[in-house]
Amino acid sequence: MDIALIAESGATASSVMTTLDMFRIASRFAPHEDFRVQLLSAAGGPVRLTEVVTVETRPLPADFNAYQAVILPGFFAESVDHIAAQLQTAWAPLIDRLGRLDSGTLAAASCYGTFVLAESGLLDGLPATTTWWFEKEFRRRYPRIELDADKTLADAGQAITAGAMTAHTDLSLHILRRLGGAALARSVGGIMLVDGAKASQRPFMAVQRNFSDPLVQKATGWMLDRLEQPFSMDELADAVHASYRTLNRRFIEAAGLPPLAYLQALKIERTKELLECTQQGFEEITAAVGYGDISSFRRLFKRSTGLSPAQYRRQFKGIAP
Repeated sequence: MDIALIAESGATASSVMTTLDMFRIASRFAPHEDFRVQLLSAAGGPVRLTEVVTVETRPLPADFNAYQAVILPGFFAESVDHIAAQLQTAWAPLIDRLGRLDSGTLAAASCYGTFVLAESGLLDGLPATTTWWFEKEFRRRYPRIELDADKTLADAGQAITAGAMTAHTDLSLHILRRLGGAALARSVGGIMLVDGAKASQRPFMAVQRNFSDPLVQKATGWMLDRLEQPFSMDELADAVHASYRTLNRRFIEAAGLPPLAYLQALKIERTKELLECTQQGFEEITAAVGYGDISSFRRLFKRSTGLSPAQYRRQFKGIAP
């Protein structure tokens, strides 16, 4: 059973190595499957993943008809423009081949690798996920894809996508489940201490706080200084010397949210920190972030994170320093 693992320069070393480890373990539990993972790149030869990790690869074949699956790790990029440039250069040969992929071959990608899969057209009209912080840009670039960036993993049949970097572990486990069955996936997951149960990226999402728009940046700083105080959006607009209409428009352009929704997101973010790092009860925390109605804030927190405050604290307490 031949598996193509693509490794272009800058691909995340953790994703590449995790895939190799998991399939190697799978071969011990199911030697009859004869999993053979081949590292491939456009040019072949040595590919530098990081300053200290270089892997040896074979050149891409003309097509992937002989492979049961093609796996794309994430890769490092500074911005969506940087991703777009790499799609036109390093990843272009692969995109061409993915566009001609046989229907019997699985195609899977995580993190920024989902942009490569999307660029090939394989995800058009299908459900998919991607790294949560580029949700807006992904949705704008690929409007035909049914994106749900809350999900850690989305299986659309031939195409499977996963979210941010460590979701590649869930992706590899899911591919093993598809190719070798649930029992094999459980065996490998037991060795790796991975259960594939992380269904949502929402608990891990963070609020953007730095903006190139000076008006939005000023308003963000003003809100952060007053999270525990009740104030109106008109007061916010007055404080930054702008009309609410202008502030609302600029916030939506910069943050993808109106100011009130962004303020709520900041309060949720602060609540996460307090749940992780303090012993305060939820009533105290609610007051500390300027909410008077505990019940409504509890509902808002669960809607935003997918977890109740108690569930969030159990999952993340002690992780933060």
